[in-house]
Amino acid sequence: MTGHDGSVTCLYFAQEQDLIVSGSLDYDIRFWRLSTGECCQKLDWISKEGHRGVIRALKADSWRVVSGADDKTIKVWDIRTGVRLCTLKNHTDGVTCLSFNDYLIVSGSFDGSVKLWNFRA
Repeated sequence: MTGHDGSVTCLYFAQEQDLIVSGSLDYDIRFWRLSTGECCQKLDWISKEGHRGVIRALKADSWRVVSGADDKTIKVWDIRTGVRLCTLKNHTDGVTCLSFNDYLIVSGSFDGSVKLWNFRA
């Protein structure tokens, strides 16, 4: 599977959706169909309101992808359509890691903070 213009920095294997989701130094998130190896979706900052920094963290569940990047933001995407559902801003430096469940996102950053975000808010 090739297509990123920079090194791959993170990925998530969503076997139940037949997808691999990858983030890169090129600021793009790509969705790869596992069964074919083809890129089936590209989330970039120009056409999809994507990140404007290196993608550092990705997690997914059955209906959304959550990404964090050097642009100090977290973005939530619909896994089926690639539509950006929301952008979360409050870190003062790049987002380096994240995790989530049905109710909360937790994120860590180069700014030394850990933040909790409420999905229901």
